[in-house]
Amino acid sequence: MSGGRGALHRQLIELARRRVLSAPAAEEGLRLAGVLPDGPAWRRFLEHVCAYGGALACVAGIVFLVAFNWQEWPPIAKFALLQALLAASAAVAWRLGTGRPAGRVALLFAMIVCGALLAYLGQHYQTGADSYQLFLAWGLLILPWVAASRSAAAWALLLVLANLAAQLYAGRFSPFLLDAVGGGWPHPALFWLDLAAAASAEWLGGRLADGGRRRFLPRLAGALTLAVIAAALCGALFDAGRGAGILFWATRAVMALVLAGSFLFYQWRRDLPMLTLCCLAAIAVATAGLTRFLAEGDPGEFALLVVGAFLVAASAGAAVWLRRLQARWAGDAA
Repeated sequence: MSGGRGALHRQLIELARRRVLSAPAAEEGLRLAGVLPDGPAWRRFLEHVCAYGGALACVAGIVFLVAFNWQEWPPIAKFALLQALLAASAAVAWRLGTGRPAGRVALLFAMIVCGALLAYLGQHYQTGADSYQLFLAWGLLILPWVAASRSAAAWALLLVLANLAAQLYAGRFSPFLLDAVGGGWPHPALFWLDLAAAASAEWLGGRLADGGRRRFLPRLAGALTLAVIAAALCGALFDAGRGAGILFWATRAVMALVLAGSFLFYQWRRDLPMLTLCCLAAIAVATAGLTRFLAEGDPGEFALLVVGAFLVAASAGAAVWLRRLQARWAGDAA
């Protein structure tokens, strides 16, 4: 057998599935090969989870502390507290360096405190700025820190801020893009933003100090892109693009091509989780098209049965295809 840990994992699982190896023998082989986490690996994982979770909890506590005492504290006390925490966390990150997990966590803490400071600045002085300008300014200010951190969590924060700014700039915000069924939304800028982020994350993912091996950042950006594509295409089918111009349909055509190309790309990357999301997005779009077609006539109980049968058949077909694909990859790696 040859290949890296991922290939060895697939090979041992396939041998166990064919009953060439017993389940305990396959588990022991995975443990000896370093695929299954041992004690030190679990400890590193828990350290990362506790460090990042603790940083987020501390920032939330600081935000609530200032908000609860908003009327009692003078402005100088509120801003002095946030600025002192921002300077202290940045100094800790500089002292430890981004090569150490503690330094990256401290820098992420400083990035989030920066956003809280901007929010309180706008709340106190009532600048009249739009909501999207807060997230845009926040992202631009922390961009040098994000680039220096080499952290997947920091890049994920920047990606979320960019998505929030784009949605608020378009004038509509929906956490799960559910408002897209009304047609004409999400804004094309959101699609191009997430598509560029997905392409950049594929190039950047392996260069990060954390999250590169598990493809956290590329999968997050890819999932956002697929969500925007599915929401936009479903919305166009339900609304039938009433009053839409050539730019609307040209953008939707590009989205459909990107969705089709995602199947080819993630097959080449052998990324089964992302292929599963591609299947989910394609099934959602196909279901929306079928529902629109059946609604043209006299919709009734039969139409619901047809849609339900299609969902069952499409989901089963996708599961069988993904299963065969995984088995073939395991055979190729053997």
